[in-house]
Amino acid sequence: MPRYCAVKVCRNRRGTAFKQENKRISFYPFPLHDKTRLQQWVINMKRWGWTPSRHQYLCSEHFTDDCFDIRWGIRYLKNTAIPDIFPIEDVRICLHLFCKSLQFH
Repeated sequence: MPRYCAVKVCRNRRGTAFKQENKRISFYPFPLHDKTRLQQWVINMKRWGWTPSRHQYLCSEHFTDDCFDIRWGIRYLKNTAIPDIFPIEDVRICLHLFCKSLQFH
């Protein structure tokens, strides 16, 4: 089953790499058994009222470097990690509002 990032505007999926950095992207399941941490993940994603399934993941791009432990060359997500790197929810809306503000009346 392919893995995709659950963040609305993130296009990362399993097996892709950043072209600029040639960096591998890893995917992490939601902490479904830790309700407090799960709630913080969902709040930070700005997806109120949404509940992830066991088949949904966040990619490594939404976590800061201190959220990871590296052992034997493998990157592991710490069990206390909270994602906090998210793009603007909908770039098209922001661009529309910006362009609208430039119009002269």
